[in-house]
Amino acid sequence: MDKLKHIKVDKWSKKKNVVAKNKREAIREAFASDLQVEVIPAINTENPLVHKKLRVAAYCRVSTFEEAQAGSFELQIQSYSEKIRKNSKWSLVDIYADQGVSGTSTNKRENFNRMLEDCRMGKIDLIIVKSISRFSRNLLDFTSINRELKALDKPVGIYIEDVNLNTLDSNSELLLGLMSLIAQSESEQKSASIRWALIEKFKKGIPIFPTHNLLGYTKSQFGKIEIVEEEAEIVRYIYEGYLAGNTVKEIAQALTDASIPTVMGKATWSSASIYSILKNEKYCGDILMQKTYTVDCFTHKTRKNTGQRPQYRVTDGMPAIISRGNWDAVQKQLKEPHKRRSRADIKPVEKKVHIRRIKSGFFKDFIVINTKWTKEELQEVYKIEGIISEKETEKDGRNEF
Repeated sequence: MDKLKHIKVDKWSKKKNVVAKNKREAIREAFASDLQVEVIPAINTENPLVHKKLRVAAYCRVSTFEEAQAGSFELQIQSYSEKIRKNSKWSLVDIYADQGVSGTSTNKRENFNRMLEDCRMGKIDLIIVKSISRFSRNLLDFTSINRELKALDKPVGIYIEDVNLNTLDSNSELLLGLMSLIAQSESEQKSASIRWALIEKFKKGIPIFPTHNLLGYTKSQFGKIEIVEEEAEIVRYIYEGYLAGNTVKEIAQALTDASIPTVMGKATWSSASIYSILKNEKYCGDILMQKTYTVDCFTHKTRKNTGQRPQYRVTDGMPAIISRGNWDAVQKQLKEPHKRRSRADIKPVEKKVHIRRIKSGFFKDFIVINTKWTKEELQEVYKIEGIISEKETEKDGRNEF
């Protein structure tokens, strides 16, 4: 077997040597012959877009909705609009702008992706951007997008203002690679700094978690965690019902039948949402931080922390809605789902107007109007909010709302 293997290797080596020898001889013969070859010179070695009116777009991006960046965002939009219109060799296609999104990924940048699609459809010749980091902080993304745009039937250039560089220039590839690598490195360093700051806050027991999706709680303008009593009543109903022997399915159906919206405004409650509330340690006043972690700063994907990262627990770190005794009793029952429990009829939800409020952002604390409210229920809401007095609600209904 080994002998046969050596024979095959020898044959392959001899064949390779013959091929190489033939190539060398062909090159020698070409130089030795006096064959005349006509050279047809290039008639246009410049950028193919130079001598026609360019269809120009601009791309703007800021990573937050903060007031300072909002001003910069609007300034970029207006500045590029004016700049393109004033250039007689340019025609404005559009200003594509994304606010409050990171440059490390293209997934959530709606207008960025719309711009790329317009490029593929042949609507754009040139994209203007303030810096390479505004376009992308991901080296792989920038390189692949740049090469795709250059390879289109109608090539699209990216003009980077702060370094006066057009990607269609023949000598731009190396410099652009270095610049995008620097932008990516800056993003990685920034992500590491933010992660370090979060971990230090976790270690000091400073609570860091959103409340917009947490039934029963909100944050004051100073970040203090506060109980929302009208939502807390629903939380207590869920815990009391489960301890009384009701199933999560029965509790979910009762809340749905009572037209009580979920914390995210959905009309239908699921068993999963009830389980989530029953398992959440925050309702007894404890805070467990770093339940999930971000894989990297480019995909922004989060994973459940099952031991890959340390976790930080703060006991009695926030106002409790459920007593610790009741919470512990619920956890014990949840761990023994097949154990027979005493059953009780589901307690009806108290008939009242349930008001849902926006819990974060510019419209924080605004009421979400339920289109199914009757005139009487609207009057009750107005009374609760102090929009009309109790005396006015007692009138005979001649007032229209």
